[in-house]
Amino acid sequence: MTGRTYTYARHAAYLFAAVLLVATSRTACADIKRVPYPEVQVEVATPIASEPAFAAFWKTFADAVSRRDSTALFALVGPTFVWSVQGTMTDEFDPGRDALHNFKVVFGFRDLGRDEDGGVKDGPYWDALAQFVGDPVFYSASDKTSLLCGPLLADVADPAALDQAQQTLAIGDDTGTWYFTAGDTPVAKAPGDTGPPVGRLGKVAFPVVAVYPPPREGATAPATHYQVLLPSGATGWVAATAVRPLANDRLCYAKTRDGRWTIVNFDQGQSED
Repeated sequence: MTGRTYTYARHAAYLFAAVLLVATSRTACADIKRVPYPEVQVEVATPIASEPAFAAFWKTFADAVSRRDSTALFALVGPTFVWSVQGTMTDEFDPGRDALHNFKVVFGFRDLGRDEDGGVKDGPYWDALAQFVGDPVFYSASDKTSLLCGPLLADVADPAALDQAQQTLAIGDDTGTWYFTAGDTPVAKAPGDTGPPVGRLGKVAFPVVAVYPPPREGATAPATHYQVLLPSGATGWVAATAVRPLANDRLCYAKTRDGRWTIVNFDQGQSED
């Protein structure tokens, strides 16, 4: 099979950690230089309104994840489900097995190469599935077919600008450090501050340098605000709901021939070359 090599062990660790994407980056965030850097513009996919049939499918999906009902969840997996990394098929995708087997491997219901469920460390990854359910914003991934994906996608307009910014901030080449907003977003002086903004974010990528509430040992409370580093070198705070990782996992959905919406693709946002 062609494509990037992507180890199953790394996939499992990454997907489980993706539930707390910013939390996994806190050590790296502390090392980011707080200096001006070249603006990194992004092209954000256009959010689209889903049709009623998809809305009904989405409610069923959300209910299944909320109840941790694997039977209901598995019924939503399409017969052509594939597993990719940044659009390229993974070496771990097994074309000799059915779609449900590959879905189970992706989300920790079954180990790679096994015929029975269970035995996956930290699996199943219900919290990772809940992250998809918690961000119901979709874009059309194809002009020719009815294919919806989410969360929202953003592509860097000029990779050279990203490279230069990473060098300036001493981040390295890890795009997992970068985040984006879908459009004009005010940046506050402090978490929840309603005074005049200290800046604004447009369709640009930026690093997150801190989270609020601050992490505590053993605590799992989600962040409500992220401290972002603006291209000017200044910092400020935005609501966590406004921010998405630039390198993000996505699920895609399409109709079967009989018109049912199903889950047809898991696309990993980061690769291991």
